Amino acid sequence: MHEIRTIAIIGAGTMGHSLAQVFAQRGYRVWLNDLEEEILSRAQSRITGNLRTEVELGLLAQGEEGSVLERVRTTTRIEAACEDADFVIEAIVENQAAKQQMFSILDKVCPPRTILASNTSFMDIFSFVATGRPDKVLITHWFAPPHIVPLVEVVRGPQTSQDTVDAGTALLIAAGKRPIVISKFLPGFVANRLQSALTAEMLFLLDNGYATAEDIDMATKASFGMRMPILGVVKKVDFAGVDQIQRSYGNGLYRSPPHRVKSETMDALVAEGRLGVKSGKGFFDYGGRSPEEITQETNMKLIRLREFLRQMGEL
Repeated sequence: MHEIRTIAIIGAGTMGHSLAQVFAQRGYRVWLNDLEEEILSRAQSRITGNLRTEVELGLLAQGEEGSVLERVRTTTRIEAACEDADFVIEAIVENQAAKQQMFSILDKVCPPRTILASNTSFMDIFSFVATGRPDKVLITHWFAPPHIVPLVEVVRGPQTSQDTVDAGTALLIAAGKRPIVISKFLPGFVANRLQSALTAEMLFLLDNGYATAEDIDMATKASFGMRMPILGVVKKVDFAGVDQIQRSYGNGLYRSPPHRVKSETMDALVAEGRLGVKSGKGFFDYGGRSPEEITQETNMKLIRLREFLRQMGEL
């Protein structure tokens, strides 16, 4: 495995700016690339705000923000971002044509040693991306916000080499993350498939009037949600008793109707313009607060929970 020193992040939006922060805080040289200087300037401001939060929580020493920011260089020229990159993460729009074109460009402007990773959350890039280095292509699926959430799903393609997988996972561990390796592509990977099943059940309950949104969230947070950071979903079966779960699973008592492709509840919310945090209202009303304020409050809680779980040895 070659040593990874310089990281290039392509796309400075919601995920990209946070990815750049992750590696800069761990001492890597980082290039952050996007099409417009305005986008890059906004990304730098968001990184500055994130670092300020960590200082407030005592996770970053006062004055260290400057050295972190100095390690993140921005450019609208993809050639400049990639000419010395050891590892590149593509974090652009989830569009097949755009990603296909981007990987073609990356293959041309990156050194032969460079590993090319996509942050896609659902696309099988291995089926349509063409490069001269298929052994050095993989998916690293991060979770928002990347500078807070530890998990990264590493997905190998049919031609991805073991050296590439090893280098990618080693880099992520060095960056303070908890990578898991998925041996071959499947839609949604692991975490999103689990979340999707839970979301489908939540919508079934709402659409059929079994409980309110408030009660469903309380049922989640005050019961199995509280146990999940400690037990997960697999070990939870051990604690309940495999034979007990076998009986419950087999009798079909909890099984919802077949998968549906729409939800009347969500359709009504979208029609009313209740799009969630970004519009100030969704299933819940956020009291006129800005999306930035709501997100900052949530991030503070997530960081405190993450640090507690680390102290407990669960992350």
